This record gives sequence, structure tokens and C-alpha cells, in this order.
Amino acid sequence: MRVLIVESSPLYREILQQSFNRFRGVDFVLSATRMEALAEAAAQMPDFVVISGQLSDSDGVSLGRQLRCDGLVPIAPIVLLTGSPSAEMAMDAERAGITEIFRKQDLDELVAFSRHFLDAQQPLRCRILYVEDAPEQRLALAAQLREWGAEVDAFASADEAWPAFLRADYDLVVTDIVLGGHMTGSRLINRIRRQSAPKGEIPIVALTAFDTPQRRVELFHLGIDDYVAKPVFPVELRARISNLVARERAEERSHKLLQATELGVTVVDEEGFVLSMDHNAASMFGIAGDPGGRNFANFLMNERDGAKCMESLCWLIGEQDIQRLRFTGRRVDGRVFPLQLSSLEIEPADGGRRFALLTRDVSDEQALADQLEVARDSAARLGRMKSELLANVSHEILTPLNAIVGMSFLLKQRGLTGDAREQVEHIDAAGHRLVGLIDEILDFSKLESGKLELESVPVSIDSLLAGVAAAVENRAAGKGLSFRVEAVALPSDLLGDPVRLSQALLNYASNAVKFTERGSVTLSASVIEDSESFCQLRFEVRDTGIGIAPEYLYSIFDSFCQADGSSTRRYGGTGLGLAITRELVGLMGGEVGVTSTPGTGSTFWFVVKLARAGVPCAALPAPVELPLDDIAWHFAGKRLLLVDDDQVNREVALAMLAGTGLQVDMAENGLEAVRAVRERDYAAVLMDVQMPYMDGMQATRLIRTMPDRAGLPVIAVTANAFEGDRQRCFDAGMNDFIPKPIQARVLHSVLLRWLRIGRKATGHPLARTFLSEI
Repeated sequence: MRVLIVESSPLYREILQQSFNRFRGVDFVLSATRMEALAEAAAQMPDFVVISGQLSDSDGVSLGRQLRCDGLVPIAPIVLLTGSPSAEMAMDAERAGITEIFRKQDLDELVAFSRHFLDAQQPLRCRILYVEDAPEQRLALAAQLREWGAEVDAFASADEAWPAFLRADYDLVVTDIVLGGHMTGSRLINRIRRQSAPKGEIPIVALTAFDTPQRRVELFHLGIDDYVAKPVFPVELRARISNLVARERAEERSHKLLQATELGVTVVDEEGFVLSMDHNAASMFGIAGDPGGRNFANFLMNERDGAKCMESLCWLIGEQDIQRLRFTGRRVDGRVFPLQLSSLEIEPADGGRRFALLTRDVSDEQALADQLEVARDSAARLGRMKSELLANVSHEILTPLNAIVGMSFLLKQRGLTGDAREQVEHIDAAGHRLVGLIDEILDFSKLESGKLELESVPVSIDSLLAGVAAAVENRAAGKGLSFRVEAVALPSDLLGDPVRLSQALLNYASNAVKFTERGSVTLSASVIEDSESFCQLRFEVRDTGIGIAPEYLYSIFDSFCQADGSSTRRYGGTGLGLAITRELVGLMGGEVGVTSTPGTGSTFWFVVKLARAGVPCAALPAPVELPLDDIAWHFAGKRLLLVDDDQVNREVALAMLAGTGLQVDMAENGLEAVRAVRERDYAAVLMDVQMPYMDGMQATRLIRTMPDRAGLPVIAVTANAFEGDRQRCFDAGMNDFIPKPIQARVLHSVLLRWLRIGRKATGHPLARTFLSEI
């Protein structure tokens, strides 16, 4: 294939050549001027010509006209490239014999046009049945077809050609219409079209010496795909054959692609009766013969309602757009399989409508979906088992811990001195350390299961920083460390979750104190972006501790991870604190990070974006209320019911209530509690949740059925620490929630609140109004 490119600009010549390089078997001839182009065309006739609209010695239209007039390019396409085409230029180009005009910036359109022409010039590579009774024409044209790359079987009559047609597979039939012998060309075409596919659909080109409009119509009614008038112009015949062969090959490729996808195609009429079915569909339904005459609904199965199946099929066929439905397919041997079915309307025939039903066996997908469903159920079941295990284990651990922490608290109140006080302090510290460990594990479990939800309430950053500092500065002072807080001009109208923000900062600060032997720990907060709707804050904790080696920095926030084994042994800890901080900050839409130098110190930071509240939130003042004194002053002599199945826990709670002046009755289970409430008036009930015979929630529900006890404050005191446990308590009618191990300050504050509310409360519907912030 020889392409002549005429362009004065070297750069654009290179661009054109690169555009045509995607075609195989193309030789380029580059010319810069009109004279060079004429010389190249005279030396060897090009198969394709591209001319620039403006040349250094001429214009493209004049050059194209001369190439045509001089017979240098009589038939091959001549394409004109111009920067600004006009209607006048288009008329001049057409008169000059130029095939098409393209803008220089539309090279993709030129390449698409060229591809069609160049593909048509490739070797035919097809098998042709050629019928012609004139020997000189038959020999000459058969030779020409073979030169173009076709395999040709030439016959002098249709009588000879017909057995060959039935015996062999051809890509194309070329036949004269007027033939000697018993069978004319028209009769041959008619016989071919009466054959079933694929033989009956083979492309046919008719050759005729009688080229009139009426004759052309007759030939197309016979079923030809194209025709060429005699005397045959070889270039025209090749172009027509190339188009038909290309179309046939495209259909073959589509058919092979359908086979490769295992997608079955069934053609049905508007009532669902099968007109044809390809190999894939026949194999899918186990059909060996002709499926014609059956309704496609026979290949579908609906165990519940056969009419419903037919109704769904009719709806699918009647839809204008492509729709997909799931059915149960049924093979002719009775076996069933999951089937995806879609419908597409195709060209009408015989006055009716036709639809292509695309079927796909989705047995493998269904099996995978079933496996995933089983795996998902198994994972959900394991998740529930894990949550139940954590809940039960934490309850069983927190119950004796309540006794340990409570008894150590009581012992410290007795004014012990010397070794005895130090030993009690160690017991108390160990107990609180175990409580902290359980809290970390429970928090991590909530985060892992996605069940931890954040609050959005007014938050004072100054109070939050002060609270974190108060929680760790005693430990820092005990190690001789300097603890500082740096914060200037922080906003006072922000919304967030103060408990979780404090937890994240406390994890950082506690670690800093733990891993720092000398020097200082600094807690800071600063504004990095401020707007009317939100404020982005950066929190940092800097220390002068042992630091972290570079190879551990990338994993320091992973679960159960510490910098190295030696620090785990030396300093202890689960490695969950930083992982929990990362997850909490992530829930707030922020990010965490760390910079560190071994032996010098570390800086842990996180950034969060908090919404504006619109109303300033004042920093919380230091608490001045003394709940124990207030209870003793205002409510001495009131009767309180304490319900707990554990004797030690009852003793601890009773000791914490000793200074309140309340009269405390005790019950060991819910059944005893219900009897006591029915027989006596109580100001409040402290109700354990998990007890034998009758648990606390069952007892509370029974209490709420008593008309004169609907407003009795019932406060849950439990080691069940999951959020779901808290909610179940409220749903049962309890008014508040105190977690174990019990802290005396929390117990006194909650009790004082509900003693003040007293009988004005209306039971559990208002419980959420009075939730404690613990």
C-alpha cells in the first residue's frame, strides 16, 4: 500500500506519518511541493493521497485536479487537509475530483476514513463461489479474484455450482443472472435463500448486463446483498466484495464473542414463541433439535406460580429498554439452574415484532453468592459470640474488681499509715489498672464492630485540656517530670464528643508520662483552619522520653503494637491505646501522626474538624458541690433499696452510703426487690442487672406496672459495660446507669440527682432526659 503525503511543513508531515503508522503494510512517500508530488505520482501510482490545502508552490485543490486530469491518480482517494474549510472550497474540491475534505485538527476523522479504505485493500482471504457462463469473462474475473487473495471455485452453470454450494462452505457467492442450463441465476439465488442459517444467509453479489431501476429492485427482492453491472469494473467489484466480506467477518466475530461469553441468544415473537436459538442457548437448555414452535416460558420454571412466570416473561419482552430478571431455567431433561434473562427488540419481520432473549447460566455466581451468604452469617455469628464472650468475661471480671476497688477505697478512708497505707495504695492502683485494661478492650471491640457512636454536644477545649492535665500531672510529678499545657485563643463555640476527645488526648499524655524518665511533657492545642461553619484543631503531646526507632514509626498505631519487645516488658501495656486513638480520630474525620528521635523524645499529634455551635460554651468551673453532704443534709432518713446478688458488692455500696444518712434495705435478686418495692416506699432503687432468679431488667419492668411506683427512680448498677447493655436498661424502664467498679463520687452525684427529682419523674419515657454524663 503506497500513501502519498504532500505537505510543505516538515513538522506536520511527521505528524501525518505518525498518524498512519498504525496501519500495517503501508509505504509512505513524502513530498513538500507540487512538483515533487507530480514526479512521485508519475513514477508509481499511489493508492491513497493526502494533500495540504496550501503548499509552497501551489494550492491543494489545483494539485488534486491535475493528478486526476493527468491520469496519475484516476481512482484512488485524494484527501484535502485545510485549516479553515469553506463552502466555496468544498465545491471547488468536488469539481476537481477530491474525495473528501478534513480539517487539520481533525486527524482522528482522517484516520478513521483511511482505515476503511486501507482495510478494503487488504487481501480478501475468503472463499468465493463464482458462476458465469461466458468463458472469457469467467476466466478473467476468476484470475482477478485469485490475485486479490481469494480462493475461487468457478462454474459455467448454476446446475454445476449447486452441488458444490451444498458440499462446501463459502464466504460469498458471485453469480451472473442470465445463465444457460436448467437453473438461472435468479433460481440459484432463490434456492440459496431457502436454506437454513448459516448457508441461507451467505452474502450474494449479482452480475447483470440489464441495469435498470426495475431490474435492481427485482434483484434485491430475490435476496441479493449487492450487484455490479456489466461490463464489470474490477475496482468496483473489489470494493463491493470487501464491504460484504468485512460485514460477514464482523458478524462472525460477534458470534464467536457470544460463544466465548457463554451468552445464549433466542429470538422470539411478541407472544414468546421461539423463532430461532443459537448453539449456546440450545446447549444451555439441553435441546438437540429444532426448538421452533415452543414457547420460551416452557424453558422457565416458577414453582410457586406458573402464570406469574409467564407474566414476568411478557413484561420483559414488552419493555422498550433492556431489562434483566432472574428466573429458574429448566432443561429438557428436567434439571433446573439459576438463569439471568434480558430482552432486546430487534428488527420487525412478517408484520410482527421480534425480540432477542439473552440468557446466561449464573450457577457459578449463585454458588459464590450462597458461599458468601454462609460466610457472612458465620462472621456475624462469630461477631455475636465474641461480643457475648466479651460482655460475659468483662462482667465476671468487673464484679470482683468492684469489690477490690471498693474495699481499697474504704480502707483508705480509715486513715491507715505507714506500710499498710502503701500496700492499700498498690492494691487500688492495680485495680484501676485492670479496669483501664478492660475499658480499652471493650472500646476496641466497639470500634472494630462499628458500634461506637460519637456525640455532638458543646465542648470546651480549655476545660478538656485542664481535665487531661489533672488526670496525669500527679503521675508526672511523681516521676519528677514537668507537665505543661499550651493553648492560646481557642474557640468557645464548638460541637464535638468531649469524652472521646479526652480519651484520645489522655492516651497520648499517659504514654508520654509512661515512656519519659526525665525532662518534660507538653500538651498543646492550636487552630490550623477557622471558618464560620467549622474549626480545625491540632492537638499535640510532646515528650523528652525514649523516642521511637524509625522502623517502628509506620506501625506504631497498629493494634496490639508497641515499639519493641523490650519496651513491652519494661513498661507494660496492651498496645491498644494508640490504635483506639487512631480509630476515634478517624470517626471525627481527622488524622493522626507521630515524629520521633530515639533518645530525644516524640511528638504525637492528631487533627480534628469540629463544627461551630453558634453559641459560646463557657469553660466548666471547678466543681464546688459536695454530693455526700447534700444527701445527708436534705435526704437523711429517706429509705433506699440496694439490690445486688454479690455480698461483697453490697458491703462496698453500703459502706459508700454510710455517710449519707439514708436508711438502706438490701435485696439479693430481682424477685426480692419487687416484693420490697411493693411493700415499702423508697426514694430510689440501686438495681444490679445480672442476678439469679430474676434479673434487674425483669424486676424493673414489673415495678413499672405498679401504678404508684411509675415515678420511682431505678438506677442500674452493673458490670455490663457495652452500649447495648446501657440502652437495654433504659428500654426496661431504668432511669440512669452507674458502671462497676463503683466510684463513690459518681454514686453520690447520680443518687443526689434522682433524689432531687424524686417522684416528679414519670418513669422510663423521660429517662433519656436525665442521662448521666459518666
